[in-house]
Amino acid sequence: MNFAEQSNSPKLTRRAATRQVFFRLCAGVAAVTLAEGLAEPFLIEARAFEVVLPNLPPALEGLKVVQLTDPHRGNLTPDSVIEAAVRQTAIWKPDLVVLTGDYVRWDAADTLPFAKRLASLSPRLGIVGVLGNHDYQNPSWVCSLLTAHAGVTMLRNDRTELAPGFWVSGIEDTIKGAPNTELALRGIPEGDALLFLTHNPVGVRYVSARPCIALAGHTHGGQVRVPGLPPHYPPGMEGFAQIDGWGTYDKAQLYISRGIGCTGYPVRLNCPPEVTLFTLRTA
Repeated sequence: MNFAEQSNSPKLTRRAATRQVFFRLCAGVAAVTLAEGLAEPFLIEARAFEVVLPNLPPALEGLKVVQLTDPHRGNLTPDSVIEAAVRQTAIWKPDLVVLTGDYVRWDAADTLPFAKRLASLSPRLGIVGVLGNHDYQNPSWVCSLLTAHAGVTMLRNDRTELAPGFWVSGIEDTIKGAPNTELALRGIPEGDALLFLTHNPVGVRYVSARPCIALAGHTHGGQVRVPGLPPHYPPGMEGFAQIDGWGTYDKAQLYISRGIGCTGYPVRLNCPPEVTLFTLRTA
């Protein structure tokens, strides 16, 4: 070996060692991230909010509403996760449970196991739901199973008055259905309290001129949130900036839940599943 080769060899060795350390660190970070991503779908977060619902009758002050959305019952969401969500709902003893769609991943028959788990709940004002885009493989079957086995009132461009002056309205999915807000709001007095259900958050645009609380799902909160990168938006949300949490659209308040299940892949990252309690206030 000549002198030049001897003088360069330590530098080459250091470079090789640095690269090796770097690749090991990358592999370690990837392994930890993967482990977190695989574990997070099981870590349901119980979220609770107090929120003013305009025109809420004083007799309903403190009404407790639980939102369940996007269980995607199927091969990517273990039944244990759905069971944990239902258990948390029961702990809160809500007056009303609302469902904002995507009960199955693909097969409408998967609605039955989900409905049977819901049957253990007995909120005094019942359970009310709307369909999500994944439920349109056989929407009538999904609705009938939820109604027959869990007593769910399914709103397909419809509304129901659950107590004097307190209404829940829901539209069909904005992607796979035919949403009709005129039908969904027909007969609801302007001065009454309104809870509006829409699977896709973009549905809030249909009620933005009316004081209400709108509840939605569909986004999974992005499901995988990598720091420094924008979240993934599901289909049908072009031009809509909000991915989860609270937002205000003119007179309507919107809450987007991250939901219970997974779709696409059984991984969540920085975006745990959630079950959400809303305690309604008059002021």
